[in-house]
Amino acid sequence: MAGLTNSGVSGMIKVGSDKMLKVNTGGRRNEVPLTEEQFAEVKQYAVSLGMPEERIYYVDYDCTGYGCSFDLLRIGTDVFPSSERQKNANSNISMHGAIAHELIGHRNAALAGKTNPDEVLEEAQASIRAAKFTPGLSYSERMTLYRDAVFRLKNNDIKLKNVKNDLYIFKE
Repeated sequence: MAGLTNSGVSGMIKVGSDKMLKVNTGGRRNEVPLTEEQFAEVKQYAVSLGMPEERIYYVDYDCTGYGCSFDLLRIGTDVFPSSERQKNANSNISMHGAIAHELIGHRNAALAGKTNPDEVLEEAQASIRAAKFTPGLSYSERMTLYRDAVFRLKNNDIKLKNVKNDLYIFKE
């Protein structure tokens, strides 16, 4: 198996040529490894939303996600949407929307002790929080995040009106 190497950019880890470790989103989001410039752009945006720089790292073999246990932000290739427009709202979330979902959605709720134990509700909550509370998102980015939340709920036969009071979506 190929080893991990430090690319020279702080927080950026690349996998060798081994194809076993590669993000697979089924084409719904970007699967092409990020350039150092793209990672730097994502990292800068995450820092602007309050994530400590030393707690951000890149991997090209896993998906973007926030880990509340260690307060870490993992950046995967899927931080960018697919190059082709998709029917699924999640596939069309911009890089800014994806980072907002992780930080304003998941991280800020976790820091407030308000994560939802139900995975579907937690993901919907994160998208709604990101749409409502992230400074500087465009109207389109906000609407895509709202559509993502509704889509996640609908796919699980849940209506937002029935769970909205169980979500941490009314306070920043």
